[in-house]
This record gives sequence, C-alpha cells and structure tokens, in this order.
Amino acid sequence: MISFLADFVKFCQIVIFVFGAYQFWANRRERLAADKVREAQELLDSNYQAWLVVNSAQGKGGSGGRIEALTNLARNKQSLAGVNVDGAWLVGVDLRGADLAHASFKDANLQGALLSGANMKHANFEGANLSAAELEGTILQGARVAGARFSAASLLRADLADLVGWREIAAVNYARLQHVQRAPLGFREWAVEQGAEGHVGSDDESVTEHFSTQFRAV
Repeated sequence: MISFLADFVKFCQIVIFVFGAYQFWANRRERLAADKVREAQELLDSNYQAWLVVNSAQGKGGSGGRIEALTNLARNKQSLAGVNVDGAWLVGVDLRGADLAHASFKDANLQGALLSGANMKHANFEGANLSAAELEGTILQGARVAGARFSAASLLRADLADLVGWREIAAVNYARLQHVQRAPLGFREWAVEQGAEGHVGSDDESVTEHFSTQFRAV
C-alpha cells in the first residue's frame, strides 16, 4: 500500500511537471505571437506617422521633419515612388536603395545625400543641389537634371540612360563619373570639360586630386 502511494505521488509529480512545462511553452508561444502583432502594429504606426509628415509638408521649404521621415520609410522598405519633396531641405538624407521612381526633388537641397543604389528613374532634379551626394550605382534613367548641381557628387556606375537636360546642369565640377552606364552621347566629354574628375570611361577609378568635401561643394 505504501509503495502504491509512493508511486502515485511520483506519478502526480510527473503530471504536474509536464503540465507546468506545457503551460510555460504555450504561454511563451502566446507571448511571441503577441510580440509579433505588436511589432507589426508599431511598424504600421511608424510608417503612417512618417507619411503624414512627408505629405503635410508637401510644397513647403525647410525640412519639416522630412529627413527623418523619409529615412525611416526607406529603412522600412516602403516605396517612395512618386513622392514630391520639391524645395525641401534634405541635406544628408539616407535613401540608399530606395524606390524613388518618378519622385520630384525640384529645387530641393540634397547636399551630401546618400542615394547609392536608389531607383530614380524619371525623377525630377531640376534646380536641385546634389553637391557631394553619393549616387553610386543609382538608376537615373530618364531623370530631369536641368539646373541641378552635381559638384563633387559620386556617380560611379550610375545609370544615366536618356538623361534629360544634362547640357543645362548648373555644376558638375569634381564629380566622379568613372564607369557611368549608358551615358548620353557626348555627356562624358562635356562633363570633363566642365571639371568632372578622372579619365571618364577608363578602368582607372583613382582620383588624382583630393579636395575637402566643403571645398568641392562650393
């Protein structure tokens, strides 16, 4: 009898342990699921607030919080195709790899902006300041650039097919243009005459002269 009771107690202990372990596992799964739902909602809220900032400041000068908003949207893999930030102050904005097709940056200040790998097909940069901007590998096919400033900008391997208004670019001095892709006929020679760096079209990407970013951006 005593042996039976001892075995029964052990059995109950095992059952309690197993049940406790199951409860812990089930609660953990519920917590993880709740965390995922909360994170998804926080992401939606963050994107909504960022879009609210961008859209409410449309047509206005200054930053208006758009640098942080656009950076967050790009980081969250949101498409920025068609966004309008004409006249905005976007110095140093980080939009690397962003989808900015048909976006409008007319008269915007993008000095020092990080735009490498971005898709900017048919974007409008008329009158924009892109001095010292990083545009390596950026797709600028069909982009409008009349009046834009590219002083000291890095356009290594950028796709310049069908670039619109390139003869009216305001400044391209010290810009790095090595290995640009599909440049319009005559663009490379014209750019070098305007002070672009390097032997455009060669395999040598070395820069023979070094200037401070501040000097280049003048």
